[in-house]
Amino acid sequence: MTGRIKSLGAGNSSGFIRAENGETAYFDSRAVMEYDISCLAVGQTVTFDLESGEHPKAVNVCVQKPHRAAQAEAKHQENVRPRYVGFEQREGLRAYRFEQTTPGERTKTFFVTTDLALFRKHRVGIQEGPALCLHLLVAELDAAGVEGQALSQFSLSDRELLAYLASRPVPGARSHFKRPPRTVVATP
Repeated sequence: MTGRIKSLGAGNSSGFIRAENGETAYFDSRAVMEYDISCLAVGQTVTFDLESGEHPKAVNVCVQKPHRAAQAEAKHQENVRPRYVGFEQREGLRAYRFEQTTPGERTKTFFVTTDLALFRKHRVGIQEGPALCLHLLVAELDAAGVEGQALSQFSLSDRELLAYLASRPVPGARSHFKRPPRTVVATP
């Protein structure tokens, strides 16, 4: 039979299992495969046999571990982030292009535009543009939630560049222990 651990007792080696058919069965540490005792948790899927008697008792309890491929797929889908794929430039405007690919869905394309004069104005290197735009894009998509799926155009403005500059360490602000000047001792 297959079921899920409903509750665990003291020491987490005995408790109750709710079978798929709705029946509840008791189990103790002697009924659990030795290598599975450390894996027991409430909600864990297990297979077991029922021992006949007045009260159902589970024996040969074996923890069912989820397939690694299913775990990897679930983790991959949770962590799908847009990735930088290039830019287009017209005069002083640059549009950074990002794509978000989710398995089983269409690829979504996002553009983050900015005026290159802002980089010169704030003395930010142009090579920092993709990372700044990605940071803005991820923040906007997280804030928009489901509605953000329809948006595909964003803009990097003066406000975001000022926030970025405020987050950077100030040059020369590191605290150093200043050594006292050396004193030369004259030898007689």
